[in-house]
Amino acid sequence: MRGTRTQGIGAAAAATLLLVLTGCGSESATAPAPPTQGNVLDAAEVLTDQQEQELNALIEDRNRSTDAARVAVLTVENASGPIEDYARIVATEWEVGDDGANNGVLIVADTAERELRVETADGVREQFSDDEAEDVVEDVLEPAFADEEYAQGLTEAVEQIYLYADGQEPPSDPFAWVLPASIVGAMVAFFGIVVAVIVRDSRRRRRLADEEIRAAEEADPDLHLTDEQREAYRKYRYNHRKDDAVTNPALWLPLYIANPALYSGGSSGTTSGSSFNGGGGFTGGGASGSY
Repeated sequence: MRGTRTQGIGAAAAATLLLVLTGCGSESATAPAPPTQGNVLDAAEVLTDQQEQELNALIEDRNRSTDAARVAVLTVENASGPIEDYARIVATEWEVGDDGANNGVLIVADTAERELRVETADGVREQFSDDEAEDVVEDVLEPAFADEEYAQGLTEAVEQIYLYADGQEPPSDPFAWVLPASIVGAMVAFFGIVVAVIVRDSRRRRRLADEEIRAAEEADPDLHLTDEQREAYRKYRYNHRKDDAVTNPALWLPLYIANPALYSGGSSGTTSGSSFNGGGGFTGGGASGSY
């Protein structure tokens, strides 16, 4: 009887070991679908609509001014497994960064486990090192999230990442409480004005593009743009404002179909506002933290 029980326990232990070694029986991390618009997915709902729009406007503006980095943001209520593995899976499946440049950066915040991760691709690590990623996590994200200042933390983190990637140095203490309150208030007010201008301009250009689409469809009932084509036209008109821009969607559409890269968000000397451009090279760079 004892021998039978021992054999049963041994078989169960062996089966458990096999499951661990093969990875079966454990919950595997699954990446959510990327945001349909913009570069921010607030699945944990810690941002207001306006805060999300302003954060995305900031990322798009930085993407159009530099190709040193492409940043995306994800908040979740519960990531499956270690946050390092989860962030790497999401960054890879979302293809954060530009194709061949490996310049993607993904900020992940798990609000249930209170964990944070800045995942960096191999190319961007040449300028934005793992030590600097750790500084962003420890000095910016952790204190902000601990105080439930989610928008402030994410905004400052995005700003610092682009500065590092461009070879610049951010302020030594982004939450410098030792500075006079008037200076801090002036900095916050100035940044708020800049973001507000970006958001207003983006909305105005979007309305203009939508009016052009509506006029073209009224003039030609056979013209039907898909949602993807509409968004591509909006991005095209945002980046092409001079006299040589194509302002008639009916004329733009065949050009876009023939060359989507040229007649969408990008332009000569200007990069697209999107951070999802076929990037890769996520081998475990970055830093993690908790709050």
